[in-house]
Amino acid sequence: MPSDTINIDELLDSNPIGALQWRVVVLCFVLAVVDGFDAQIIAYVAPLIADQFALSPEAMGWLYSTALIGLMAGALTGSPVADRIGRKPVIVLSAAVMGVFALLTATAGSAFELFLYRFLTGLGLGGVMPTINILTAEFAPARRRALLMTTMFVGFPIGITAGGVAAAALINLFGWESVFVLGGVIPLVMVPLLIARLPESPRFLALQANRGAALARIVNRIAPRAGATAESRFLTVTPEQGSVGVRALFSEGRTRTTLLLWVIFFANLLTMFAIGGWMPTVLNEAGYPLDRAILVSVMSAMGGVIGGLLIALLIDRAGAVRALTAGFLAASVLVVLIGQVTHSVALVLIVLFLSGLAGMGCQFGINALASNSYETGARATGLGWALAVGRIGAIIGPIVVGTAIGMALPVSQLFLLGAIPMLVAAAAVFLLGRLKVS
Repeated sequence: MPSDTINIDELLDSNPIGALQWRVVVLCFVLAVVDGFDAQIIAYVAPLIADQFALSPEAMGWLYSTALIGLMAGALTGSPVADRIGRKPVIVLSAAVMGVFALLTATAGSAFELFLYRFLTGLGLGGVMPTINILTAEFAPARRRALLMTTMFVGFPIGITAGGVAAAALINLFGWESVFVLGGVIPLVMVPLLIARLPESPRFLALQANRGAALARIVNRIAPRAGATAESRFLTVTPEQGSVGVRALFSEGRTRTTLLLWVIFFANLLTMFAIGGWMPTVLNEAGYPLDRAILVSVMSAMGGVIGGLLIALLIDRAGAVRALTAGFLAASVLVVLIGQVTHSVALVLIVLFLSGLAGMGCQFGINALASNSYETGARATGLGWALAVGRIGAIIGPIVVGTAIGMALPVSQLFLLGAIPMLVAAAAVFLLGRLKVS
């Protein structure tokens, strides 16, 4: 290979993680915090909104899911766009959309406006999450990819936790609207910072024509001795010609991998969002004051912070299939237990923490698993579509729970049903292992 040819994949894998890569991780981590905050805050203010707008449990289920429908649409459209025009522009635009419509949610004067603004906020949420996962993955060496992606994605449950703490304080002082104001201001403040400081993916740039100068600057920051110039030839792994976008997910033997990943994402996000969306309301109706119900509910997200790091370590030691299968089986048992312990603050705190550790921890793992299942030209589309299909489960979950609550189904039976998708996810991971994906 001539000296003026630089293989981006080999360069990233052979050099230590530097300041530029850590900057990407930190900025994407902050965006994940904001994403978690804005995705979950509707659950914290739900009892107040239901009272003010006279919404039934069934209608509240649809309100929870409205942002998730937007989120799915954002992931489906944003990820292929990120594979065509770049990761950075999609991230910046999505953050701006998220901020504007979160602010507008605080001004909603009718149920229609609430639904509309939550849907449009979801479009921004959906564009951010898969794309920051991909950007982090594409700045990471293969040996540390799962760890860096997990470090970044820890921001999501931290955002859920921070949202709960902020909501518990702000609601009593300024009303439910203040929570959405905070959720809108933060991403809008982030936009100019992202424009100035977030770099584009070097693996993406290597696939583009006439981007040599920008890529050379990034390469020289990562490896100063590389001596890259605008005239250097840059290489990266790329799919075969014609296998791009959504088509790449079903070509070259990837069809079964893609479908199994979709099952895993669908099942896990169904249970995660059903529990996350309704837990404050369930606890409030069980007699907990709203501020205490909110704070108890965030224990699941706190467990997810530790669980994500733990799952990453287990994946490194035992492999993705063993770690994730065990994690989903444990989550199924713990979800059932939630419905048995709501009478005790201490027990529900412990079980929610452990269920978040297992269930949300597995979400970290499957994000990394999906990213490793596709090459650069299809990676954003692969993860974006997996997350989008997962959002169908996330949409269905709160609606089903809202309907069940409207039918006065006992709490213990609700959580028993919630364990079934976790068992399905465990089975799908096992089958994925038989395809030698991990």
